[in-house]
Amino acid sequence: MVLLVPELTFMTGIPDIKKDSRMVKDVMREMLQSPRQHYQRLTNLLCRIKDNPEASGELMRWGLTLDPDIHRTQGRILPVERINLRHSSFVPAEDLNWNKEVTREASISTIAMNYWLLVYPKRLQDLAKDLVATMESVCGPMGMHVSRPALVELKDDRIETYAKTIRSILGSEDKVQLLLCIIASSREDLYRAIKKLCCVQSPVPSQVINAQSLMGQAGKMRSVVQKVLLQMNCKMGGELWGVDIPL
Repeated sequence: MVLLVPELTFMTGIPDIKKDSRMVKDVMREMLQSPRQHYQRLTNLLCRIKDNPEASGELMRWGLTLDPDIHRTQGRILPVERINLRHSSFVPAEDLNWNKEVTREASISTIAMNYWLLVYPKRLQDLAKDLVATMESVCGPMGMHVSRPALVELKDDRIETYAKTIRSILGSEDKVQLLLCIIASSREDLYRAIKKLCCVQSPVPSQVINAQSLMGQAGKMRSVVQKVLLQMNCKMGGELWGVDIPL
């Protein structure tokens, strides 16, 4: 049996973690800690070892001692970089997250979505309509132009149905800019099949959205759609933001 000290180890993966949203949240909370939190956890570990006779005795048996504090050194503090958008620039917050800024301001360059496809199963037709309406309402502030898509409704959500339909459409259309697929749930087999078609057999930028991520609170779809539009713009050759070069 191998016993690992949590404060001194890093987790590299958990099978099927994406299927358990609560586990994902717990793992991210443990991983995304500030330097101060990491310091406190390490010093607490040192105190527990010092106060534990068995642990202290084991160290003494090996002729080892642990300093009550971690090693301190002078680090180099780099100046904060400004993030440049098309018409403005800003200094990011301490958490280095600028999701709000890039969804409220125009990106450096955007690709107009004039001809794109939206593929979805029939039972998700209402969700597909809401998705298109939300995309049309949020694309403006981001500097994007999104025309109404060519809607492709599927009779079911089997892999064969998606594959046959996508293959048929891409085989007869050569001006498709992007293919957006809505799938009913998180299915790796369906996702891989769609990506294989769009990346290998009939190359075209593609985006797959899990319907579950669009359901829930009213503002949830808007937030998800904003992030999806940014991804789609990049896949078509757009540029979201930049920094001054040289740094």
